[in-house]
Amino acid sequence: MRAHTFETILVPVDFSEISAHALRTASLLAERCGRAKIIAMYANWFEAPPYFTVGRLAELQAEFSESLQLAEHSLEAFVRSTLGDTADSVEVRAMEALPADGIRQLAALENANLIVMGTHGRSGLNRWMLGSVAERVLRESPVPVLTVRSAPRELFRHVLCPVHDTELSRRALGFAAGIAACFDADLTVLHVHEASGARPVADLCSWVPAEERSRCVIRELVRHRDAAEEIVKLAREGPYDLVVLGAERRRFFEGMVLGTTTLRTVRHAPCPVLTVGSGPGLWDQSKE
Repeated sequence: MRAHTFETILVPVDFSEISAHALRTASLLAERCGRAKIIAMYANWFEAPPYFTVGRLAELQAEFSESLQLAEHSLEAFVRSTLGDTADSVEVRAMEALPADGIRQLAALENANLIVMGTHGRSGLNRWMLGSVAERVLRESPVPVLTVRSAPRELFRHVLCPVHDTELSRRALGFAAGIAACFDADLTVLHVHEASGARPVADLCSWVPAEERSRCVIRELVRHRDAAEEIVKLAREGPYDLVVLGAERRRFFEGMVLGTTTLRTVRHAPCPVLTVGSGPGLWDQSKE
């Protein structure tokens, strides 16, 4: 797969308006970046109380299976109302699984190379916190994840890719350059560094494929606050249509954690954020 083509895009749906935004964004990428197959999925889990009788459990399980069939019909209607004429090319799946587990299973089964999902803002003290499902997918997925919280623009015209001098940043920049090529968009490569810290990355645009280099713009910023603040500030000032970010993952006990720069950028950026993870996620490791 070339960096700027997608073959299978998985879109988790919970029937909210945010899910509709994610579907429209996936459709836009599929149309412009390789005519990818889109799979819209819904997952729910049935767990009966332990004191139910065997007969009652069987009855409830049958009812739940029937409800999944109804959910699949509702999902078809949701996709049709969201995408109109282009809905016929979208596959729909309703699964009995916890949402994050269902996303993992279907992404692996279908060899998805992109997940597009909505994130819900929270009010009060939890404002802009990610939903638990989205955050778990971001932490564990070996597949790049595009998080969306608002209606997509008709085209991506300006793409922002913050980088460090690492292989992960080079991988993320490959995705950013490829998507910019799909949409004939400008690509801004941003290196944020401390005044007393590392030197600027030499010749950042040499990381970009030669055929896409003419659209590459380099911006070097001295960090006066922290990286996430600078990234979000620039994304708001741009305005940018997409941020592509390499996300370092670190093991913590039995799970994975993301760096604060990644989480804060995803939570606060005014546009969709494509998160490209480092190395295999927990989903890959679970197969070993």
